[in-house]
Amino acid sequence: MIVSYIKNLINKKRGTDAEEMHIDSTIADFRQNPKAWNEAEMGKQYELQERILSRLKSSMLKSEKDNRTNYRRALTAAASIAMLTATAWYGFQYREAILDLVDPATLVVVKTEKNQLKKVILSDGSVIWLNGNSALSYPDRFGDAKREVSLLNGEAYFDVHHDEKKPFQVKAGKTLTNVLGTAFNISAYSWLETINITVTKGKVAVNKSILLPNDQLSYNKSTGQSEKKKLLGDHVILWMKGRLAFNDESFKAVAAILENKYPISIRFGDEKMEDFRFTARFEPSDKLNDILDALTMTRGLSYEVKGAVITIINNQPN
Repeated sequence: MIVSYIKNLINKKRGTDAEEMHIDSTIADFRQNPKAWNEAEMGKQYELQERILSRLKSSMLKSEKDNRTNYRRALTAAASIAMLTATAWYGFQYREAILDLVDPATLVVVKTEKNQLKKVILSDGSVIWLNGNSALSYPDRFGDAKREVSLLNGEAYFDVHHDEKKPFQVKAGKTLTNVLGTAFNISAYSWLETINITVTKGKVAVNKSILLPNDQLSYNKSTGQSEKKKLLGDHVILWMKGRLAFNDESFKAVAAILENKYPISIRFGDEKMEDFRFTARFEPSDKLNDILDALTMTRGLSYEVKGAVITIINNQPN
């Protein structure tokens, strides 16, 4: 067998192409049909044995080299795939954070004029309706952690798109309203003494209070105290249809709302009247004098008009 004489090799140089072909043929024949050496058929044993072994060594080294090369290529490919996968996953998970670093969100401020209503659609699909003389600020694109907007002044109705991973926050004065997906109204006019948050559907958290549908929380700007009460939330948002609605409002607040809607100034002949409370609703077609008549006549009051100044008079005995 070839193994028995390969151990007795001597150093010889490479032969002719014909000799090399003969060596290749001999190796192939031995691999298929192992047998004893036949010098008549195969040539002199000692002249060919070194070349055969050299060829076998060369073949083995090449095979090992190819295997190592293929192994390295496989490792490189696997590492590349792993890195691309990790990069893609990281980019997907933190795409908004990365985007904020490369292209920071822009703060948008929207304002309305007197008696003007405006609809705002945020990047997440949430919809906000602004009442007259209102101002809202929001980013043109929300980040990865939360959605935050600010009602700078006025009144707005929020219909928030549901997203459990990104709480929606509204800052209004010293109040912070947190929601996941719901609808609510915030009245935060600078000239009103209170900030009122009213829920029409879903659930919200305002500071430390939880509000459900038809709950309203009134935050007193002067005292920092909050009061929660029940009312009809749909009546609070009648302003979206151009209607006036007073929901257990003080006469002072009613006067401020009317001043915001009409080019007038309302004064009280008696400060006690400022605390009178009213619940009433008016249609867009109702005139200012019709509204004033309805408010004053039911409480034994009257009013006089001098130009743009309206004075409320108390006709009741002290």
